Amino acid sequence: MNTKPLLFATLLIALSAPPALCAGSPFPLLVDNAAAQTKEETLYSDGTRAINDAHWAQAEQIFSNLASQHGARAEAALYWEAYAENKQGNAARALEICAELKHTYPQGNWAKECSALEIEIHGKSDDPMPPQAEQDEELKLLALNSLMQQDEARALPIIQQILNSDKSEKLKDRALFVLAQDQSPQAQALLGQVASGERNPALQRRAIQMLAVGRGKQAADTLANIYRQSKNDEVKNAILHTYLIIGTPDPLVEAARHESNPELVRTAVHTLGAMGATSQLLSLYHDSSSPEVKAEVIQGLIPAGQKGAEALGSIAGSEQDPELRRKAIRNLGIAGGMSGAPALVAIYKKNPDVETRKAVAQALFLAGDSHDLVELARGEKDPAVKQSLVQQLSLMHNKEATDYMLEILNK
Repeated sequence: MNTKPLLFATLLIALSAPPALCAGSPFPLLVDNAAAQTKEETLYSDGTRAINDAHWAQAEQIFSNLASQHGARAEAALYWEAYAENKQGNAARALEICAELKHTYPQGNWAKECSALEIEIHGKSDDPMPPQAEQDEELKLLALNSLMQQDEARALPIIQQILNSDKSEKLKDRALFVLAQDQSPQAQALLGQVASGERNPALQRRAIQMLAVGRGKQAADTLANIYRQSKNDEVKNAILHTYLIIGTPDPLVEAARHESNPELVRTAVHTLGAMGATSQLLSLYHDSSSPEVKAEVIQGLIPAGQKGAEALGSIAGSEQDPELRRKAIRNLGIAGGMSGAPALVAIYKKNPDVETRKAVAQALFLAGDSHDLVELARGEKDPAVKQSLVQQLSLMHNKEATDYMLEILNK
């Protein structure tokens, strides 16, 4: 029998250990003996205590007695009797009791718990319960997971059938998750087929994400091929985002250089920034003749940390296009903080251009640098530029800015 770890743990009912006996659970509450008002409740309390203590034979006897009384607790007692029988290794008897419960209480509250128990029992045998036997979607998933453990060759065609069917998106999504957890070549090949097929773009995007998470850098070539072949921009956008997960910048640079859709170019550039790929962004900036691409690079450098600030300082100090230069200056104030102040002051002193100096004033404000704003304002002769510096200082509520406001008023 296949002994690899259970998959899809988040969807499994805790079948191998006694279910939590707590408030709000479908399982019985522990009843204080002092509060028990009837013999039935007393027996039920004793039975649940035996379950908690793993006294399976005692629990089986108590719940068998309780079920035979056909009282209010009889249905629950049948389930717990089956549960205790299974714990003692009497799987066949447990299945018989579950069949009795479903026949006697077809609309009851415990049929689902018995179905889950049946799945566990079949999962441990050489005859796993096929998912088609269950109508409830959660039970289908439990059965599918069980089958995946026991007989992958049978499970994979069923997963493919579910993915190609008109079943709910929830069922397809979870079936896809079960598939993604299996690292066998056959399972990964099927996952790759779903990621490549464009018949269901939403499912395809989820498969792409799972492929990236599950295989990491090994998925890079597959994702690149899907990107080149796809005509769906949402799918292509999803692939670009996965490169951040697997840490592969080169396909992003390729997309930024050659993609015709400006939204995809933006995604590629900003993902490079989030990845901290500043050298690739700078290379892209200097190689590009498109002002739009250059502007996206300047924007994309903000989340790249200190290296991004250094790259922005380089662009701001050398860019001849005044609009791009001002954008780089303002972003340097955001990304660099006080560490970018020396570069901003140097740019200010190097460029007599009024708009450039106003951009530096805004950037120093964004960096929280009131000291350099005051020093520049004191030495500035151009009234328009000086007004811009003072305007930024007027928005800064700290002692140095306030003292300078008082200095102006006292002149």
